[in-house]
Amino acid sequence: MSYNMTTSTIPSFLQSQLPHSLHPFFTLSYPIHIKSNTFFHSSTITTSNNGEILYDKGYKDIYISFSCFLIFTILRYLTMDYIFSPFSNYIIQRNKILELQSQFKEKGKGNGKINLKTFERENRKDRKKRIHTITRFSEQAWSWLYCTVYWIFGMFTLYTIPNPFSPEQLWGTYPYTPIAGTVKFYYLSQLGWWFHQIYVINSEKRRKDHWQMFGHHILTITLLVTSYIANFTRVGVVIHVLMDFCDIFLPLAKMLRYLTYTTACDVTFVIFLISWLLSREIGLFLVIKSIYQDTPKYIGLKSKFSTSTGNYLTYNTYIGFIGLVSLLWILASIWFYMAIKVAIKVIKGQGAEDTRSDDEDQDENDDDENDNDSEDLILDENDQLLLLEQIPQSIGINNEIIKNNENGNLNQNQNQNQNGILNNGILKKRK
Repeated sequence: MSYNMTTSTIPSFLQSQLPHSLHPFFTLSYPIHIKSNTFFHSSTITTSNNGEILYDKGYKDIYISFSCFLIFTILRYLTMDYIFSPFSNYIIQRNKILELQSQFKEKGKGNGKINLKTFERENRKDRKKRIHTITRFSEQAWSWLYCTVYWIFGMFTLYTIPNPFSPEQLWGTYPYTPIAGTVKFYYLSQLGWWFHQIYVINSEKRRKDHWQMFGHHILTITLLVTSYIANFTRVGVVIHVLMDFCDIFLPLAKMLRYLTYTTACDVTFVIFLISWLLSREIGLFLVIKSIYQDTPKYIGLKSKFSTSTGNYLTYNTYIGFIGLVSLLWILASIWFYMAIKVAIKVIKGQGAEDTRSDDEDQDENDDDENDNDSEDLILDENDQLLLLEQIPQSIGINNEIIKNNENGNLNQNQNQNQNGILNNGILKKRK
């Protein structure tokens, strides 16, 4: 059963409620009508074999991509702040409490129960580390959500095409125009996503591979735009489905790592490596091979460039297409090599860690050193008392004071000194 992108409930509702000038921002432009002249060429086709309304292409298509860019940006903010951050914060604190309870039981201190309020009182260093972890978890969760949804969407799009991976369908139907509504929306929303990704990597603190990622995003946008205009959308959907598949497992592995589920992280990382090998290394290479071998066979390189028929394939565009996809494969291979290095650490028992660490990590280390050299740590009196009672070592108090406090053997001068410190709201760091 096909989904009609023009007459379905949501687009029809939007068209009826929005001003005509806003239609290109929320609905697909250029539906094919009998004897209609469009931006790229003329066509008399209205529907595909499965009943979907077909579409032409034009400059207004960028409007809906811009809308998708804004929608993705807003959804990222909402999901990170109101779904992923609260969830990860709850799991991280719960796991930390369970860890502390286990430690207290092993040391024979009480019944192993720790008040949640006690755990929530933490020093600046621990709080900054927790917030950093929550932020990173939320970022990866958003990527995981998008890649999962759009991989399923991409598979659904391919499902509407009979035998979509065969050379006959990839090249024998060229020029594949006009296109079905699902293919058009998939392409234009993906374009909006990659503009959103460029915004993301430039709005966050830069990671060590910032320029590699920026180059990858520019390359992907170039491939999207050129293949869309040149009517290579069928092979474009195949490439995107291949690239999105392993991106489901990498963010998931990082999410598990941030939640300290180390074993599950390592298993997911191995699955990610296998999926990368099959989809990006082997699958994408086979696509490049098909471009090189099957394009001249099914289309021919001597066909005349013609915008009226939608034929944009010439020898130069053929070489350029191979070059761009090959560059994407080379970049993927470099990242696969980096992933293999992490896998070797997993085999050696060191655990999987994100090699794409950000520059913020260095800033955190510098801040940690400043915290260690700082003379005072500001806390209120109740916070200090709770910390002294149950997790005193987490704030760096002298071990001798803790020992004496537990045994009730502090002399009067020590009690006066400590009470003076507590009453002033400052825990003096003892060297």
